[in-house]
Amino acid sequence: MSERFLRMVPPALLNAGPAGADTPPLLALLVALEEQWLLLAADVDRVLDDAFPDSAADWALPYLGALLGLPPDADRREIAYATALRRRKGTPAALEDFAEVVTGWSARVREGWAATVWCQQLRHPVRRTASLDLRNGEHLLAGTGLDPARRSVTPGGSYHPAAATVQVFPWQVLGYEQVQVAPLGGGRFALHPLGGSAPLYLRPRPLEIASDAEDERPPGEPPVPRRPRTPGELPVRATWRLIDALGDVSYGPVWTLAADHPLTGDGPALLELTVDGAPLPWAKIGLTALPPAGSPAAPAGTVLVDPYRGVVKPAGDVTGTLRATFYRAVPGRLGAVASTAETRDDAGVVIVVDPASGPHPAGQIVVPTLTAAFAAATAATSSPSEPDAPQVEIRLLTSDRLAAPAAPVTGAPTLTRWRVVAPTGCTPVVTGDLSLQLTDVQIELSGFLLAGALRIGAQLAGVDLIGMTGDPTSGHGIDVDPTAWTVRLTATRCLLGPIRADLSAYPVQLTDCVVDGRGAALMPCGGDPGGDPTRAAVAAADRFPPDLVATGVTFVGPVGADEVWVTDCLFTGGLRTTVTSTGCVRYCHLGEHDSPQAHPPAYHCLTGPLPRFGGIGFDSAGYYAPVVDAPSARPTPALLTGASDGGEIGAYHHARRGPVAVRLAQRLPEMTPLTVHPHLSVAHPEE
Repeated sequence: MSERFLRMVPPALLNAGPAGADTPPLLALLVALEEQWLLLAADVDRVLDDAFPDSAADWALPYLGALLGLPPDADRREIAYATALRRRKGTPAALEDFAEVVTGWSARVREGWAATVWCQQLRHPVRRTASLDLRNGEHLLAGTGLDPARRSVTPGGSYHPAAATVQVFPWQVLGYEQVQVAPLGGGRFALHPLGGSAPLYLRPRPLEIASDAEDERPPGEPPVPRRPRTPGELPVRATWRLIDALGDVSYGPVWTLAADHPLTGDGPALLELTVDGAPLPWAKIGLTALPPAGSPAAPAGTVLVDPYRGVVKPAGDVTGTLRATFYRAVPGRLGAVASTAETRDDAGVVIVVDPASGPHPAGQIVVPTLTAAFAAATAATSSPSEPDAPQVEIRLLTSDRLAAPAAPVTGAPTLTRWRVVAPTGCTPVVTGDLSLQLTDVQIELSGFLLAGALRIGAQLAGVDLIGMTGDPTSGHGIDVDPTAWTVRLTATRCLLGPIRADLSAYPVQLTDCVVDGRGAALMPCGGDPGGDPTRAAVAAADRFPPDLVATGVTFVGPVGADEVWVTDCLFTGGLRTTVTSTGCVRYCHLGEHDSPQAHPPAYHCLTGPLPRFGGIGFDSAGYYAPVVDAPSARPTPALLTGASDGGEIGAYHHARRGPVAVRLAQRLPEMTPLTVHPHLSVAHPEE
C-alpha cells in the first residue's frame, strides 16, 4: 500500500469501508491506479533510454543499428562506436579498433606495402635483397606477427602491397595483484598460485576510441588519426626477444634492464615484487632462465625471475613474505584466476577471512583463518537474509595461501544456506584437503583455488562449484561419499581434478568445465609433463558410477558413468556407460579410443567423430562449423579446435571463437577501401 496515497486520502474515506476489511475499496482502487501510473512513467523513461546504445534494451539495439547501417547482429559496443569508427574508415588504427569492438579481442593491423620491399616486374628482373636495422632490435621480431621490417617477398595474400592483415589475439590478459607466490622447494617460488607455469605477459592497455560525445574538435577539422598499435600495446608474452626489442638490456648470465626501459616505468608493466609489503626496485630484479637444474645463483639482495616459466628465485638474504603483481593470458572465463565472482549485499551473516586483519565495515565478523570462519558460520543462529539469499557468506578477501581446516567441518548448523566466495581480484589458495561433513547445508564455493581434495559428506544437501580451480597435477579431485544418496553436485566454469562419486538420486551436473584425470603438468619449456594417462576423469567412488549431465565440458582421461546426457563435450579418453535404455550424446568427440560397441543403442545419435586435431582453417568439412585457426605446421591445441553447432566443443564451447572470427572476416571489407584486400589471421598465445 502506498504511503503517499494514505497521506492524501481524508480519514473519513479510510473509515468508510466495511468492518473487518483490510483496505477500503476506494483506497485499493487508488493503489491500483498508482501501479499503472508507475508502469506508464517507467515506459516513458524507457523511451528515452532506448535512444542511446549504452542504455537501450536488447530488443531496441537492432533498430538503432539499422539507423546507422549496421547488421542486425551488431552488439551494443559496436553501435556505440559506429560513428567514430566510420569517420576514420580506411586507416589502420580504425581497422584495429573495429576488430576489437566486433570481437572483444586485441588486434594489430599490418599493411602489405610495409611488408613488401618491392614488386618484381617480369620484364625487368632485378636481383635484390632486403636488410634489417639491427640497432633497433627488429631482427628479434623477424618472422613473428609483430615483425615491423620490410623484406623482399613474392607479393601475394597478406604480403600484397594492396593488402591489410588484421591479426587478432583471441584471449584476454588479466592482472593479478599481490598474489602470494607458491613454494616449489629448493628456494624457488612460482607466480602461479598452484605452482604451475605462468609465463608473463605485458600489461594490456584499454581500448581507446574517441566517441562523438568526447569529440571537441572545431567544426570542419578532421580527426587526428591514431597510429597502429605497437608491440608494447598488445597482449603479447614477455619472451626474451620482446624484452630485448623494447629497450636496452645488459647481457650475461643474468639480464638487467636499463633504467629507462619501458618495462621499468611507472607501474608494473611486466612484474612487481614485494617483500613483506615493501616494493622491490627493478635494480634488484634480474631476468634469467631458471630450469630445474643449472640455474645461476641470485646475488645478495636480489631476486631472479624467469619470465617464460614464471619462476622466482630470491637470494638467501631476501626473507619475508614474497608477493607478486603480474599479468597472464586467459583464453576463457574458466577457473578462479578468471573468475567474475562478487560478494552479495543481501547475505545475512558476513564472515571475512583476512589474515592482515584490515579495516572492514561494521557488523561483519573478521577472522584470520578459514578454520575460524567455518566455526563462526556453524555457531551463527539467526540471519536477516531473504529466502533466496545466502544466510552465511564467507568472504576470502585476500590473495594469500590459507590452510584448510585440519579436521573435517562437521555439525548441524541452524543456518543452512552457505556461500564461500573470493571476489574478483582476489586469488586465495586453500592448501590441504577441504572436507565438508555438514548436515543439511547447501553450500556454494566460488572464485578460489584448492590445492587439495574436496571431500563431500553424505549429509550435505548440495554443493555448487562456480569458477573454482583444483590441483589435478597432484591427483587431487572431488570425492563424494558413496552413501551420499541425496547430495546435489554441480560445477560451472571450473578447472577440476578427477571426480569420484557413486550412483545417487541426482546426477553430477557440469557446465563449461575441464575435468582433468590425467594431471599432466603444463611445461612450456619442455620436459616430462608427468601424470597418469590411465586415471579416469569420472568414475565410481566405490561400486556404481554416477549419472552424468554435461554441457561444454572437456574430460581429460576415461569417463565411466551410469546414465549420461552430454552435449558439446570432448572426451579425450573415451566414454563408458552402463544403462542401455535412456541417455543421449550429442555433438561430442569421444577420443581416438572410442568403440561403437561400447555404447548402447540409445546413444546412437552421435554425429560422428570430429576431424583430427590440427589446423584445418576456416573452411572445415562436413556439418562442423568453422574453427579459429588457419592452416599451419604447428597444430592447434585440442581444446580450441573442434566445433559442432557453431562453437568449440569442450570447456571453451560457449566462447564461440569460430563464429566470431568468421564474422570478423566477413565484415572486414566494410572498413577498408575498395583497393585494399583485407585478410584475417589468428595469433597463438605464444606470440
